[in-house]
Amino acid sequence: MTNANKIVISSSTKNLSKVRNFVENKANELGFDSNEINQIILSVDEACTNIIKYTHNFNENENIEVITELKNKEFRIIMKYKGRDFDPNKMQEPNMNEYFNNFKVGGLGIPMMKKFMNKVEYIHVNPDMNSLTLIKSIQNTR
Repeated sequence: MTNANKIVISSSTKNLSKVRNFVENKANELGFDSNEINQIILSVDEACTNIIKYTHNFNENENIEVITELKNKEFRIIMKYKGRDFDPNKMQEPNMNEYFNNFKVGGLGIPMMKKFMNKVEYIHVNPDMNSLTLIKSIQNTR
C-alpha cells in the first residue's frame, strides 16, 4: 500500500466519491478482484452515508477520517468520527419477507455491510468519539 493511508472529508454526501476512489485504489493495490472491490466500496459508502445522515445530520462542519491498513492478512477500513454512540452490530436483522411485503425502502445498508465484509467492529469512547472498522480478509492466493 502507498504511504497515503488516510483521508479526511467534511461530512457531506458530495465527498463520498473521494472516499470511494481512495478505498478502491487501496483495494486494487492489495489485489482484490472487481467483485470484492465493489463489495468493499459499497460497504464503505453505506457506512459513511449513515454517519453523514444519522450521526452528523448533514452538518458539513463535522469530519470523517478514513484510514486504510493491512494487518494480519486483513484489509481494514477505519472510519473515525465524532457523534452519538451507535453500534451497527446491535441492529436486528430485518425480516426480508416483511420488508418486501410492506414495500419498505432503505434500511439494508448495515445488513449489506455485514454480508460483504468479514467483520464489522465498532468502538465508542466517551464522550463522543467513534471508530467503525470494516474488515475484508485477504485470501491466501494473493
